[in-house]
Amino acid sequence: MPRFRCPRCRGNLNVDRIYDGRYLFSCPKCGFMAPARSDRPEDAYLELLERYEEGGLESFDFEGLVRSKEEVDEMIGKFGLKRSDLPESLRRILYSDKDYLVTYKLMEMEEPELGPRVEELGLSEPLTYALKGRGIERLYEFQAEAIRLILEGKDVVIAAPTGSGKTEAFTIPILERLVRGMELVGFRTRRGKVRSLFVYPTKALARDQLLKLRALAYPLGVRIDVFDGDTPKAKRERMLEDPPDILLTNFDIIHYHLMRRSPYSTLFKGIEYLVVDEAHVYTGTFGSNVHFILKRLSRFSDFQVVASSATIKNPKEFCSSLFGREVEVVEGGRGRHGTTHFAMLFPTLRGHRSLVLEALKYLIGEGRKVLIFSNSHLGAELTAFYARRLGLRVEVHRAGILPKKREELEAKFRSGEIKALSSTPTLELGIDIGGVDAVISDLVNVSRLIQRTGRVGRRGEESVALVALRNDDPISQYYKDNPDDYFRDFEVGYIDPRNPVILEHQLVAMALDSPLKLDEVKEYEEAVERLESEGYLKERAGRLYPDYRACRSKLRGYDIRGCGEQVSIYLEGRKLGFRTLPQALEELHPDAIYFLGGRRYRSVSWEYSKGFGRVEVERVPDSYPYYTRALREERPTVRSIIERKKAFGIDVAYCELDIEKSVIGYVNYRIGEEKPVEEHYLDSPVSYEFSTKGLVLMVPHPEGLSEEEEMGSFHATEHVLIEGTNLVTGGVSKDMGGITMGNTGLIIIYDGSVGGNGASRALYDRLEAAIERARKMLKGCPCSSESGCPRCTYSYRCGNNNRYLNKLGAIRVLDLIVKGVETSLEGFEGLLGVGRPIA
Repeated sequence: MPRFRCPRCRGNLNVDRIYDGRYLFSCPKCGFMAPARSDRPEDAYLELLERYEEGGLESFDFEGLVRSKEEVDEMIGKFGLKRSDLPESLRRILYSDKDYLVTYKLMEMEEPELGPRVEELGLSEPLTYALKGRGIERLYEFQAEAIRLILEGKDVVIAAPTGSGKTEAFTIPILERLVRGMELVGFRTRRGKVRSLFVYPTKALARDQLLKLRALAYPLGVRIDVFDGDTPKAKRERMLEDPPDILLTNFDIIHYHLMRRSPYSTLFKGIEYLVVDEAHVYTGTFGSNVHFILKRLSRFSDFQVVASSATIKNPKEFCSSLFGREVEVVEGGRGRHGTTHFAMLFPTLRGHRSLVLEALKYLIGEGRKVLIFSNSHLGAELTAFYARRLGLRVEVHRAGILPKKREELEAKFRSGEIKALSSTPTLELGIDIGGVDAVISDLVNVSRLIQRTGRVGRRGEESVALVALRNDDPISQYYKDNPDDYFRDFEVGYIDPRNPVILEHQLVAMALDSPLKLDEVKEYEEAVERLESEGYLKERAGRLYPDYRACRSKLRGYDIRGCGEQVSIYLEGRKLGFRTLPQALEELHPDAIYFLGGRRYRSVSWEYSKGFGRVEVERVPDSYPYYTRALREERPTVRSIIERKKAFGIDVAYCELDIEKSVIGYVNYRIGEEKPVEEHYLDSPVSYEFSTKGLVLMVPHPEGLSEEEEMGSFHATEHVLIEGTNLVTGGVSKDMGGITMGNTGLIIIYDGSVGGNGASRALYDRLEAAIERARKMLKGCPCSSESGCPRCTYSYRCGNNNRYLNKLGAIRVLDLIVKGVETSLEGFEGLLGVGRPIA
């Protein structure tokens, strides 16, 4: 690239291409900086000189690139603040000359609305005394409402942010019921069974809550204990002999022991109360399994359900579906936190990772303990990888890392030995990791952001919460231009109880728990017949009995958190971690570069056969310049149509699908540049076929386009529909994949999990709104490229490296849809593999 002279001081200018396609010229000598647009840097420089000569810096358009210091002053001034009032680290972040401050909010320390005093609740004297002994003199209004409904015997869901007091809201009435039912003998009680199960999504969270719950229960003579995979055998035996009143556990343990009819399964039978904490976690595949585990529990006792959840868009609808019964919803206010400075930033003159790393450096430098949340395993790994290159000690906390290692990291962060953790959503839950002074988060829906920022300032200290948008992401671009919409787009909870893979496995497990009565499974007649024909179930005297050997074999290795098979990762014979199919195929194919714990490994072998997967990896030198993303092909087959409708005028079907996914090669990305460098193709592609659910839609054909332009238009429409889904469903796009069938106009958007997870159903139900948002996103992107850009049509999940995209064609497709142009799926049965006509 030729040298360009600064028009102010004649020094050498640096030249960078910024997010909107313009060139940015900056002078390290005098600080001159100005943007100019053209196809070539030489032409952009000539434009810069002409404009500078005409009117100096005032003639350049900086709007939307960087806020002036006066603009930032005005934004913080709305909250009565001056620059000097901000923490030094935050001041340097907000007044950066490389990012656009989208929004700033000062969230003052506040308490939820106060309710009655403890003695006004009508609780028993021992419990009232115990609460006062813990310093609880008065409850919040939402807590009092929840306690009243629970004591009335209602099934209740408490929806409120982290740190708002949900635990007290569901624990107090359960303790009251237990105390009332006890026959006291001195300070001891007669026991014979567990009366209440408290179920948590992770072992760590259950153990974290144990001490807090015991402090409330101990003065009442109510015993609480934990039963999980780490509970020693001797302690388990003691529980059988003398069960605690309240047992803390998880759904994995319940599933395991019920279907094996182990002696410990008796601990879960005969309960009166079931408390499910963090219910919003049970979406998708995990939630669909939990739906059936709850049905299995209800075969042994009639219990009341109490749950807590983060703030989501549809708590009543979601929890009623999850629990299989109608629930009452109590909504709480903001959690109890110290003053929090919240800012959303868009990196205009640099990349997303540069923004995150600089903010991290400032926050750690000020002595703060920081959580960095990424939305993917790779994102969390890359943040830690680059941070270490800057001399910052950052460790990775995510699923796929062995549990003991994660617990070790939590302890080190709690003690202050580690100042920063780069995490996936594993740390969104309420595990006590000590004081957290700052959170930096990738863009997530506002529901999950509230969970993440709820980790800071819980001890009343001043804290910082940042959302780092991406300049290569259409959703980030949309919220940069429409920040108010962000705070309205709450997450939608979703499950799919009709997932055929989950249904069959859970019916088999249910039969192993106890033979099935025919009337128990009337609604699953088709699945039962299939299991009978395959020899798993056999009818005798009005009941369905399992073939124990066949059923146990079917359930061997079945994971209720992700019903795909697992692929284990080994280094020199030692297990490092695991991934679930089909995701493992894309991340661990031969020659893939895989990040684990901030270090890179190369996959040197891939083995998969009949549900078993194993990958051997080798270490990659720190100097190796690349990481990889898979190139893939996908072939769909429609097995059956579940539901069909018109969206505007287009024909849409929600279907059962088979997807054959093949990795045919990979793209090298250079470390530090985040751009594709070169493609490589595998000698022997690796494949995986799975059943799932999704929607098939026929979009209209714009006139006057060539076949190649049509294909690019439909491909771009597929991308933007999937990404645009996040805006109306609260973040389900990560759980979906897409296929464009050439230039036919057929687009398939499917659940990325085996059997389906409900994500595509959420899109199907809200498709009209997703189309409107997708159209607005495309039209709002300023890029002039024919294919679009990373902020509108590109997708990092694209299996063919974002080739064959046509932005203007996609806009025309979406315009035609909104105008109500009619389409039909009829006549495309052969292409979709449908066995009978679509009509």
